Amino acid sequence: MKTIHNIFSKTEKIIKEKPREKIKITADYREKNSFVPSELIALGIEIDFKELKVADFIVRDVAIERKTVADFISSMMNKRLSRQLEEIQQYEKRLLIIEGVEEQELYSEDSEGVNPNSIRGFLLSILLKYKVPILFTKIIKILRDLLI
Repeated sequence: MKTIHNIFSKTEKIIKEKPREKIKITADYREKNSFVPSELIALGIEIDFKELKVADFIVRDVAIERKTVADFISSMMNKRLSRQLEEIQQYEKRLLIIEGVEEQELYSEDSEGVNPNSIRGFLLSILLKYKVPILFTKIIKILRDLLI
């Protein structure tokens, strides 16, 4: 246990802080080639690679699906993402991370020839129909930030 001294209290209280449990992440083996696992391993986080039927990462009890912008657009068009969102419903806590872009850039006319309103509509259906929160990030640091 780590001892913490409260120097702001008139009667100094010593607080015993429990050691943090070591974080372990289960990652789909197909994520080995992304930068996410190497970043997490560098932070001392243990990763167990195996075939996941649902999601790319399981962190504690949260299922996380990670998409690059190109994969998001492609998955939206071929309806693969809709199937993945249906399957991820088996987890009470779930999250979609769209990596590599700021949200407003996703709606540009250059989005793989897809009308920006189609993208906006699909994002709304992810939130309202599937009830999956979405995080947009330019870098993979978001997973680390979620863990700390």
